[in-house]
Amino acid sequence: MANPVKFGAFGDIPFEIQGINPRNFRERFSRMKPRHRIVNGYPFIEDTGENERVIELTIAIAYPFSQDPEATYKKLKRLMDNVQPQLLVIGQEILGEFTIEEMEKVPEFAPDGSIKKLTVNLKLIEVRNDNFLR
Repeated sequence: MANPVKFGAFGDIPFEIQGINPRNFRERFSRMKPRHRIVNGYPFIEDTGENERVIELTIAIAYPFSQDPEATYKKLKRLMDNVQPQLLVIGQEILGEFTIEEMEKVPEFAPDGSIKKLTVNLKLIEVRNDNFLR
C-alpha cells in the first residue's frame, strides 16, 4: 500500500508531507526535573514544569503549492531569522503556533537545471503567546 499524502501549512506557506511515519514526523514533550542531592540519601526530584513542545518534520515544497520552491524556502528562512511564530496545520489538525529553530533543504532539479522540488527538514518549537519574547 502506498504511503498516504498529507497536506499542511506553516502560516500561509502550504506544503506536502509524504507518508507520515516516525522517520519524518516526530513530536516531543518533556518536563524539567532537576535533581537535588541529599546527604546520605537518594536525590530528591523536583518537577518544575514543562519544556517547550518540539516537532520535527520533513516537508516537500513543489508545484502545485509553490511555483517557485526556492522563493518559498527563502520565506521560511526569513520567518526563522525574524523569530516569527506561525500556525502549524497538518491535514485538518491545528497543532499550535511554532517558530523555526532549524531547517535543512535538499533540492531536486529538473532537466533544465531549475529546482522543481525542495525537501525541507524542519525543527519547530512551540510558542505560547503568554510567554514569547522577541
